[in-house]
Amino acid sequence: MRRLLPLLLLAACDGWPASPPPKPPAPPPPGAVAQGTLARQAALAPPGPPVTQALLARGADRYAIFCTPCHGPAGAGDGAVVVRGFPAPPPLPAAAGRSMAAMASGGPHPFADRLPPADRWAIARFVERLGQ
Repeated sequence: MRRLLPLLLLAACDGWPASPPPKPPAPPPPGAVAQGTLARQAALAPPGPPVTQALLARGADRYAIFCTPCHGPAGAGDGAVVVRGFPAPPPLPAAAGRSMAAMASGGPHPFADRLPPADRWAIARFVERLGQ
């Protein structure tokens, strides 16, 4: 019985006292901007980065990966998932700014969390040329 009593007392303990939650990090001082952020934002704000062959190639690659399943290879809204019953997206090409807005936050599948702004611009510029 003497050996059992300490085990029972230990079993009744629910551990150490709870620690207070950590404090959130202090906000940056007013006007502080991460290094390189302003230049990057300026390059990616409308009208976007300059159109180059490398940008269009990147856009074609990203379009094939992220957009073709719904929009189809020519942007007609006839991708593989649409053929299988998924609602058809609007046909492309749309104006690059509209494409950027749709990729960033519009439509049923926003892409802001999956595609960095530079890739979204590349896709938008590629989409502009789909109808040409």
